[in-house]
Amino acid sequence: MTSQVADVRMTYATRPSVGRAPVEMPAAALRGIGAVRVLFGLVAFGALIAGFDGGTGMAVPVLAVVGAVSVLQGLATVMATPRLLRDDRAVLSSVAADAVLVVLGVAALMVGWDQFTVAGAAVVLGGAVIAALSAVAVAVVTALAEGRSAA
Repeated sequence: MTSQVADVRMTYATRPSVGRAPVEMPAAALRGIGAVRVLFGLVAFGALIAGFDGGTGMAVPVLAVVGAVSVLQGLATVMATPRLLRDDRAVLSSVAADAVLVVLGVAALMVGWDQFTVAGAAVVLGGAVIAALSAVAVAVVTALAEGRSAA
């Protein structure tokens, strides 16, 4: 009897609902990843608009690109969630794009290390870290969703 109750609780705990419609956990996780990326990009833009001193030379354009790319990648993740859950090529494209962003972020820091302030470099490094975590999370969430659908 106890194991049956535990099974029922786990079933409902892993399938929360919004209103009365069930929400799949992998889809919610992917949308959450996209939302975090959009939020990070908006914070980067807000900092630049508020007069954040990111550095000189290439620092400010790099910060603007980090913000724009983060917002666009986040929106793409949110909008492509159903496709990410059913198409392996979409997952591979998303992970590859995140990997490229990580490499470009680190390369920008290495090339312009003397042009960034510490805070500006932290924003660029934060964008690279979020892209790396996003790549891992997308790969893991879609693999777990595929494993659950196969079972």
